[in-house]
Amino acid sequence: MRTEEDKVVQASITVILGGDKYDIPPLVIRDSRPWRKKVVELISSLPKYAEVTTDTPDDFAEALNAVMAGMPDTIIDLFFGYAKDLPREEIEGKATEAELAIAFNQVVEIAFPLAKSMSETMKHLAQ
Repeated sequence: MRTEEDKVVQASITVILGGDKYDIPPLVIRDSRPWRKKVVELISSLPKYAEVTTDTPDDFAEALNAVMAGMPDTIIDLFFGYAKDLPREEIEGKATEAELAIAFNQVVEIAFPLAKSMSETMKHLAQ
């Protein structure tokens, strides 16, 4: 867990992939802005698959393929888009998707600090 001091001094996060530790520094605002937009594009695409049923087999197959095959690859691309200095080829040859899921969650935590601030502000204003 990152301390407040870690957040203030832009301390790197440490992720474990393929059993090895890698440090990932937070991106600066200019570099993180386009990355965050890509994450939002991915998330905003999810509702179109929520209403798909087996009543329309072609649509169901398309949705299943997008969510089960395409989305993991997109998340992997997003992870390495943020952690651009990591040796992707090496990591993909030894890490599991479960490890990458944990690492991606850590990246999201450092990539969206203002979202948490907005949430806390809204709670404060609602009181």
